[in-house]
Amino acid sequence: MIPRPAADEYDPYYAGYIARAEDDVFAQLERQVTHLQDRASISEDLASTRPAPGEWCLNEVLVHLCDFERMFAYRALRFSRGDTTPVEAFEQDPYVAASNANTTPLAAIVREFAALREATILMFRSMPEEALSRRGSAGGNEVSVRALVHIIAGHCEAHLNDLRQQFPEIR
Repeated sequence: MIPRPAADEYDPYYAGYIARAEDDVFAQLERQVTHLQDRASISEDLASTRPAPGEWCLNEVLVHLCDFERMFAYRALRFSRGDTTPVEAFEQDPYVAASNANTTPLAAIVREFAALREATILMFRSMPEEALSRRGSAGGNEVSVRALVHIIAGHCEAHLNDLRQQFPEIR
């Protein structure tokens, strides 16, 4: 178990994600990937259709989850190893736009997410307490490694909740 981070371990912007993370963050991380794997049979047409103009389609949301997982796990790796070099923020919209998510089958995106998530879980499980407590600067804000795993889980949970509302097939 990784204890919840204190409020001074992350930027207040991430408080909503931290609140969505469960006390047993590893169980939540595993459940999230299983939930997506169990629903990867949605039609390609539905997966690539935007629910409304300007909103991301299912494929784009899932690619965004992959991008976010990579970025925040990378931050955790660096900070856990004592690297204090500040990390820049990443702008999600250009990443999604450049991803060409709709040229990749939904099942492939879900497999990619599952592989990333497994690597994320293994990385965090291998960290000793002192590594989880280390901090670094990302996007100009200090964050602990412990907070990063909770942010990853809460961010995914927020998107899964949105997807459940937009796509009844995902429930």
